[in-house]
Amino acid sequence: MEEKLKLLITPPEGGTRDAAALCRSVTWGGSYDQAARTLDFPLLVCPEDKRLPAVDCPPGSRVQFYRGETLLFDGFVFSRQRDTLSNTVEVSCADRGLYLKRNQGAYRFRGQTPEGITGRVAADFGLTVGSLARTGTAISRNFPGVSLYQIIQTAYTQASAATGGRYMVRFRGEALEVIEKKQGERTLALRPGSNLISLTATDSVESLVNRVQILSRDGTAKGSPVEDGASIARYGLFQQMVTERSGKDAAAEARKLLEDNAPAQKITAQVRGNPALIAGECAVLQEPVTGLYGLCWIDSDTHTWKGGVYTTKLVLNFRNLMDEAEAGKLPDA
Repeated sequence: MEEKLKLLITPPEGGTRDAAALCRSVTWGGSYDQAARTLDFPLLVCPEDKRLPAVDCPPGSRVQFYRGETLLFDGFVFSRQRDTLSNTVEVSCADRGLYLKRNQGAYRFRGQTPEGITGRVAADFGLTVGSLARTGTAISRNFPGVSLYQIIQTAYTQASAATGGRYMVRFRGEALEVIEKKQGERTLALRPGSNLISLTATDSVESLVNRVQILSRDGTAKGSPVEDGASIARYGLFQQMVTERSGKDAAAEARKLLEDNAPAQKITAQVRGNPALIAGECAVLQEPVTGLYGLCWIDSDTHTWKGGVYTTKLVLNFRNLMDEAEAGKLPDA
């Protein structure tokens, strides 16, 4: 059964049109380390054909994309490309996460939670706030001319060191939300014969770190290094340094450096289209040919509707990653 899609375009001067019938394909996607989800489509245009409805979509036009009655994307055209040799206009859109990347703010926060910081920043820039992950962690930091995304991510990165959670910023419709990346009731299973079409797995140690030496502030080694002995025996030694800093747990930083730079496995899966499979969510992988089983995190997703067929491409990771940020600076004592 063919998907029922709506692609509503409202140019700055007003007048909403449904352009779904004028698009041969629609691509919707995002990743855990990008604040904005995107929507791309080729819009059919032919001024000579008077039977073809004319839909204008200059930059700044609002675009809403629906699957059935479910709103998947609500954002704005930020670029379009026209070619005299083509009868299509290539349109690229981003949701309101683009505002977080492009706007900068200057703040001095004292003893504020990340959720409080996020609410303050959003209110100052006229952004609607949805659900914000609660951390209960007090943050004190100065942000002199820092992007809104970096402010929010830095606050949640600071909280992550205390809570162990991994957090992600995204928009749901018009509302800014921050989620904690964790398994929930909506976690889906991906398996051949059901929804998994194909899978490619790549193993790599190109970013491997298996020993971290802690340095005192004067640059001298302090104590025994934090290391993964089994990894050193298997791959050889790959060492980095962590210097003690005020307000930071150097040992915890060292352990996290080992964890984040362990042998990596990149998994790319092509599955039957499902809008619940988006960056920040997780899925249970069950693939007998490669022997890959277990809970995976969706690093990025690309959803494509073309020729009446809906498919989803996923980049999966057995590690739960967070787009960590270290913007701003600690307040003066």
